Order: sequence, then C-alpha cells, then structure tokens
Amino acid sequence: MSILRDELHRLIDRLPESQVAPILALVRESAPAEDGGDEWPLPDFVGALSSGKGDLAARSGEILREELGRDPE
Repeated sequence: MSILRDELHRLIDRLPESQVAPILALVRESAPAEDGGDEWPLPDFVGALSSGKGDLAARSGEILREELGRDPE
C-alpha cells in the first residue's frame, strides 16, 4: 500500500461517525466502477445542450408563441 493510501486509511478511521456518509459520497463519485468500466462512458459534451425544460419538440408551439409575443390560442 502506498504512503498516501495508508494516510487516507488512518484519517478515515479518525473521522467522527457523523462525517462518514458525506466523505463516503465523495469517494464513491471519484472511484471507478468495480467492474473496471466507467459509469459515464459518454463524452463530456453529451447533455451539454439540455435545457431542463422537458421535451422541446412537444413544447415547440408554446415556445414559438412565447418568443414571438403571441398569446396562446
């Protein structure tokens, strides 16, 4: 085991129980999947254009009315 891993183990053992869950969440986010594969195998740009406003095609009429300043029919 490397010196850094050994230090990490010692520090984790010293944590109060109330701080274990938040630290565990951080480590889980950073650790690779146990099967060796990436949990997010897609390129970083995937999802970059997500608006967070649902299906834009289904809302196209509403969006056009808003942008053109027309009231809904």
